[in-house]
Amino acid sequence: MTALALALAGCTADRPDGPAVPPDRSADVAGAVDRDDGGPRLVDASDPYYEGMALLSASTVVLDADGGRVDGDALDDGDVVEVWADVCAESSPVQCQVLAVRVVG
Repeated sequence: MTALALALAGCTADRPDGPAVPPDRSADVAGAVDRDDGGPRLVDASDPYYEGMALLSASTVVLDADGGRVDGDALDDGDVVEVWADVCAESSPVQCQVLAVRVVG
């Protein structure tokens, strides 16, 4: 048990702030921000599966065009974004745990 605890502690020591954000992979989808219906959602999605998806969940990290962390309120109507998602529930629109949103334009 002690060995397991030490091994796990070693894994988390490499990244004290948790996993890399955005993840070290290509974005799952790109599109534009729409705020007409309240919270920000994705429109003009590069993959139609994600059209209308809510962009903010409890653990979403939002990054500005320079890569700095900003509040979700900083997402403006019409912003072009890249989105990294994890687990998605089949619905219309799809509901995903959004890991990160980065403004690109």
